Amino acid sequence: MSRQKRKLKVLDLFAGAGGFGLGFWLADNFKVICSLEVDKWAVDTLKANNVEKQKIIQQDIREFKTREQILSACPSKPDVIIGGPPCQGFSNAGSGRKDKNDPRNSLFRNYAQWVEVLEPKVFIMENVRGLLTGKNEKGEKVIEIIKSAFQAIGYTVKVWELNAANYGVPQNRERIFIVGNKVGVEISEPPVTHYLPSEKKMLNGKAKTLKQAINVQRAIGDLPKLKAGQGEEETAFKTKPRTDFQKASRGGIDTLYNHVTMVHTKRVVERYEQILSGLTLEEIPEEFQVRKRNGNGELSETEYNSNYRHLKPDMIAYTIPASFYSNFVHPKQPRNITSREAARLQSFPDSYVFKGKRTQISSKLLKQLGKEDENFLSQYNQIGNAVPPLLAKAVATRIFHFIEETKKMKKRKSQRNSHTHLQATQADTQTKVCKRVCLSQPEKNFNFFSPTL
Repeated sequence: MSRQKRKLKVLDLFAGAGGFGLGFWLADNFKVICSLEVDKWAVDTLKANNVEKQKIIQQDIREFKTREQILSACPSKPDVIIGGPPCQGFSNAGSGRKDKNDPRNSLFRNYAQWVEVLEPKVFIMENVRGLLTGKNEKGEKVIEIIKSAFQAIGYTVKVWELNAANYGVPQNRERIFIVGNKVGVEISEPPVTHYLPSEKKMLNGKAKTLKQAINVQRAIGDLPKLKAGQGEEETAFKTKPRTDFQKASRGGIDTLYNHVTMVHTKRVVERYEQILSGLTLEEIPEEFQVRKRNGNGELSETEYNSNYRHLKPDMIAYTIPASFYSNFVHPKQPRNITSREAARLQSFPDSYVFKGKRTQISSKLLKQLGKEDENFLSQYNQIGNAVPPLLAKAVATRIFHFIEETKKMKKRKSQRNSHTHLQATQADTQTKVCKRVCLSQPEKNFNFFSPTL
């Protein structure tokens, strides 16, 4: 019976719905031992998909203030720490004026504290590309502050700029990954596996070794047709998958989760029909255009740059944001996309179930209604905030190879040192033997010009 290979242990901070951790699990060489998340509905999602029985902690990371508290929270020392702490804004805890653009005043510092205490081989911190150009009020670059903080606790840091579409995710999603290790060398980016149509010419023939990026139709074209207000949280598939991506997404299951559409008014449906016909929001007839809320029928003057964007079948999807419920129009149906369709575009497998309400009213409105204690992340929020699992899998695979390369390098170095030590020992032994022989024999026997020697 072959010995089971030890899997590398992963701690997921700011876990959300678990996309980052799921990607490491899909890479097969890792085991997520613990996830920390403060949001109730996101934790419900983590629990619903907890196939490896990891420890799930629903708690604010700011409540872990000491080394002892951090050590007691994690069931064992992780090899890798992952997570995406928000770097904009800062904690409401404490007093005094703080620069909201300074990561030292944000949840980033809590993430760094866990890295310092637990000393993983590698850490990976995901965030938006805006972090690269952001500055605090003193004009210091945010990314340099973050890098310096990790360098100060002994890590060599490299910043990756990755597009999820280059790793099999059917979505243009550019993110940065701040990657650190204690070996003292920078870890290079994972090799791309897919190319975007716009990149084909630049690849100069190398595209033949890559796959074409996955478009919207190939990603969600097999999901059941629905009208506005239709669908169920759990139902059965009635059609077969038609593409490799669709087959992989289903993974052999027959149940379809979270495929429920929003309720639209007749006028909104007609507006979407106009958009599906090829018109932009500005070009559609006035009777279908957006009107002001409580504005007695007046047309809205707001520019909806992110809303009412048609996901055309042959395009790579736009970036799925945290509040996408009104952002996108389905490729062929006059409605917004469902949680499941968005999850597909984020590369979540169909077996992954999302908990909580599908949508949530704004924090401001919840406060006005006295329902601040019900302010949780909806399914749409959870999906839009997540690291796409297939992107996370590519990151995990690269990290695994780095750790394996490091082990081999240490082994070779150890063997060289052992060999050098052995040679030195043998030489020392020969010298001692020679001295003993010299002292025990008559001096004449050591005439080096004698023909008898």
